Order: sequence, then structure tokens, then C-alpha cells
Amino acid sequence: MRSILISFLFTLFWGTAMSQFNVHTKANDDYYEGEYLRFDNHSYRDNIKTVMLHPQGWPLALPIITIGEDQPMELHFDVLDSTLGNYIYTIIHCDYDWTQSDLDKQEYLDGPFEDYLTEYDYSRNTYQRFIHYTLEIPNFTTRITKSGNYLIKVFEEGDENLVILTRRFCVVESQSPVSVNVNVHQATRVNQRYSHQEVDFNVSFGSYALTNPYTDLKVVVLQNHTWETALTGLQPRFVKDRELDYDYDGENAFEGLNEFRLLDIADTRYTGRGVKRVTFNDNENHAYLEQDKSRSAITYLQNPDLNGWFYIKNNRVGTEGTVDADYVHTHFSLKHDAAIQNGDIYIYGALTDWQIKPEAKMQFDQLELQYEASLYLKQGLYNYLYVFVKDGEMQPDMTFVEGSHFETENDYTVLIYHRTIGLDYDKLISVQEFKYSNN
Repeated sequence: MRSILISFLFTLFWGTAMSQFNVHTKANDDYYEGEYLRFDNHSYRDNIKTVMLHPQGWPLALPIITIGEDQPMELHFDVLDSTLGNYIYTIIHCDYDWTQSDLDKQEYLDGPFEDYLTEYDYSRNTYQRFIHYTLEIPNFTTRITKSGNYLIKVFEEGDENLVILTRRFCVVESQSPVSVNVNVHQATRVNQRYSHQEVDFNVSFGSYALTNPYTDLKVVVLQNHTWETALTGLQPRFVKDRELDYDYDGENAFEGLNEFRLLDIADTRYTGRGVKRVTFNDNENHAYLEQDKSRSAITYLQNPDLNGWFYIKNNRVGTEGTVDADYVHTHFSLKHDAAIQNGDIYIYGALTDWQIKPEAKMQFDQLELQYEASLYLKQGLYNYLYVFVKDGEMQPDMTFVEGSHFETENDYTVLIYHRTIGLDYDKLISVQEFKYSNN
């Protein structure tokens, strides 16, 4: 898998030389503006940029680690400041639905309950000054002893309420007591046939003690590693020969969506893929992207992507770019003949934390007949989509501009949680990943 990822990134760079979890829209601006703790992936300060949490060495992987294994996770983020901050992190155990569990910290942490972030470095040869912070979990002082969902919270020294970021991750049991077989295919229902993908699976539990699978098991299905469109609440259709069947016709269907749009700003001297021109003004980098167009009525076209995520890189120095990749004012444009009257268009993907953010809202230019917005992004390779948010609604429509096709390549992850009798938390007993491709 690592060789495939490296080959894919090399080709892209050099070839161009339905249950919802905390989805934010303008309908709940009070939530977005508030200072209270959110149990999702969120940056609480405008100067906190490029937050990444992933298994060590795998920047595009889902943040899941296994109890007892050597591979830790890496947390990376930039603070756009030249003054060093004193930041502390803590880890919170959560139930399967991302509510805080009843466990005390001594029940799931071996080591201090809070600790300082001591690994940092200053930006080098960049016009935008920043400090890059790094943290490994688990580490020399802190070890996680229970499986399940976790939230890492980073806050300022002296006040736990001055949170700067939160990020979700999962810890799975070292030896799964169940096996999961996943089959993703074109949707069964006629009205979903050409736009949706169906995720069927079965869970074999053998000799594992499972008293009541209808109440004790919780199943979550993710598309492209994102919790914002997570599917929950599925019950097994039936139990046969110690196997649970989750073969539904519709209830387990996801919109196939479209391949993500791609932009390459790894080099500020040349135009990468999706970039029309680059400029340098007043000690700031600018990248003006090629004008995008609606794909809602266009036939599916296969196009390699990162399934909505991003990869940081500076082509000039040939490194991973943690401290020597600069920031770029990246200007997006979407052709549209007239302004939409009943909602707004937003840029969407991992570059916006899969959230509907105010800075990603596009404005309509009457003269150019296009929607426009700019994001301040670190050099690298990015995926994105345009989504539509109807006035008064909370759910972004990812098909209004992009369309949806059953052929689209997507990653799916099935997570199995179990709460046995007498247990006061949800164990994560199995994680099964599946890549769907119609080819």
C-alpha cells in the first residue's frame, strides 16, 4: 500500500511539472462562534492552520491505531505566530457516538493525564512565519490502555477552557474477536441505481460471547474517512450460524459523489495542476486556480484523487514541508450564470475540516459571472468539492454542483463497537477498510 501511495503522489506531482456527526452550517452559527468544547475535528483560533492527525508515516490514512502495537499517531499543526506558546494536551475517551464516556482518565491512560507539547520547530525560508508543533500518541510518558473513540484536546497553559484544537482518533483491540466481510456495489434501489453505492457486510463472531447483538453492538460506516457523513443505527437483518447479516437495500447506501477536484500548489514558481497562474505580491504568495465549472450534468470521468484529503509538500526543497512549505493565498472561482437565490456555495473537504466554514463561503461576481473565494493554504496537493447549503438547512448538498455517480472510487471503513454486560464504555473490536472501484 505504501508503494502505491508513493507512486500515486509521484505521478500527480511530476505529471503536472446517514447519520450526521456535528455538521456545521450558518444555521447554527452560535455553535461555530462559541468557545465551548466540541467533540469533533475543530480549530478554535484563526491562526491554527494545517492540522493533521494520522498514523506515523501515513498522512492520508484514517487516524486509527492498535493497542500494543509500536506504530503511534502523529499530530501536526502550525501556529501562524513567531512567539512560542505553552500548549498542553489531554486525551478524552468517548463512546461510539462521540459523547464523553463514563471512564475516568486513570482507567484508560497510563501516564500523566495532561502534558506539554515539547516538539516544535520554526518555519524556515518562508514569507509566512509560523511555528510547527508535533506530538506522538502514544509516547514515552503516555500509553492508552482501552480501545474506543478518543478526542485529543490541545489548550493553553493555565486555562483548560482556552482550547486551540480538537481532533478525533480511534484505538482498536489488538486481536479482533470478529471478522467482517465487506461488499460495496452499485445501489439496488431503482432511484439510487446510478448515483449511489451500497455497503453490504456481514460480521462473523464465532465463539465470541455476544449476548444480544441488537443492543450490544454498534456499527459505524465511514466514506473516505470522514465522520461528517457517517452512517449509524444499522441493525443486523438476521443472525444465522453465528453470523450477522447487514445486507440491506437502500438503508446502507451512500451517494457515490464525484472524484474530487485537484489542485497542486507545491511549487510557488510554476503552475501546478489546476492552477492558472501564480504571483508574488507584498511578500505574499498567490495562486489563481483555473475556473471550475459545474459537473452536475456531466457523465462520470475517472480521475485519480486523494478522496478529499491533502498532502503537504514543497517541491523546491524536496522535503515533506513541515517547516519549509510556505502559505499561499489560493483563489477559487466557479463559473455560474447567475447568483443562487436560496442558498450559498462553499469550498469543502479536508482543507476546511469537512465543515461549512465562513471563510470558505463563495461570493458571486456579477461582472465575471462566477463565484469566488480564497483560502490560505500551505504548499501541497489538495482535493476539494463545491457544496451547496440551502438557506435554513444544516446539511451541505454535495451533488448540487458536483453530481453523483455509482462509478466513483471511494474508500469505506466499517467500525464495530461492543459494550458487554457490566462494561461502561464501547470497545472498538474491529475495523475493516474497503476500497471501491467500478473498474
